Amino acid sequence: MSALPQSRRLADWIEWYRGAETGDVLLDRHRIYILPTRTGLVFWLIVIVLLIGSINFALQLGYLLTFTAISMALVSMYHTHRNLSGLTIRGQSAEPVHAGDVAPFELTVSNPFRTERYALNFNFMLPARRWRVPAKEPEEPMPGTWFDVPAVSVCRIGVGLPTRRRGRRDCPRIRLSTRFPFGLWEAWSYLRPALSAVIYPSPESDAPPLPPARMGEGESSGVAAGGDEFSGVRPYQPGDPQKMIAWRLAARSDELSVKFFESTGSGDVMLDFDSLPLDLSVEQRISRLAGWVLMAEAAGLSYELRLPGAQVELGRGHQQRERCLEALALFDS
Repeated sequence: MSALPQSRRLADWIEWYRGAETGDVLLDRHRIYILPTRTGLVFWLIVIVLLIGSINFALQLGYLLTFTAISMALVSMYHTHRNLSGLTIRGQSAEPVHAGDVAPFELTVSNPFRTERYALNFNFMLPARRWRVPAKEPEEPMPGTWFDVPAVSVCRIGVGLPTRRRGRRDCPRIRLSTRFPFGLWEAWSYLRPALSAVIYPSPESDAPPLPPARMGEGESSGVAAGGDEFSGVRPYQPGDPQKMIAWRLAARSDELSVKFFESTGSGDVMLDFDSLPLDLSVEQRISRLAGWVLMAEAAGLSYELRLPGAQVELGRGHQQRERCLEALALFDS
């Protein structure tokens, strides 16, 4: 760690000064900060002791060793700063995930120079949850993601952010740092890409069967969780109910697959927030509706979602699934 690696006052001032950034961000000398690490501070303390000893005892070899070490430290400071200097970073995309999963924020890092960049650490700066951590055990920062960027190249880098609640999650402040080559110095810069991810609600693990499907005027048909007739399997998608996973097929393969059913009838399913039991909380209702959306999609049914103040019209397919999950994620009770 550096002597002042996680200075939140400095980071807050920089974010207030710049805010969220769109487009390409060039890391020049105005954006890069550098300080000695703890190892570097110990190194300089040893150098001072060597210098004092060489002066007191008039040691010529002591002078040679001291100034050689100082020159190496200063050269390493230059290389540490240059390891970040000149990189261009752009916020690329943010994929939606279910609450409890890791939301990937993708960045594009461009290195136009003929020198490779080593040991770059991308780390989210999140506020410490002091109420969950004992006073004598301060919360450790996230380890981040380490990358090497080849010379004259453009790399796409994904930085994962753990999620806990549904809703829209803006990309937090990112701290890009490096200690290459000797670990005596740490250079860092702050980024705030203008990215946001939609965090879908976590589906109910043991959701009850879907509501009866409407077959026509006054007619209805019971619909099981997976439909009526087995149609095949498809790749597993995050949030699919566990009881729909083809476990026998998964035992013979490295990839998870989900059973795909088709309904024999031409009915459609109404997923209504107000029709759920009143003893369920709002979040429990949202979780159950999310599970039903995934079940109806896996069954190949047409379905409609009704929420207080919002409605997703009847449809089917991947786009209908995304519309319904996004409406559930952004629902404000």
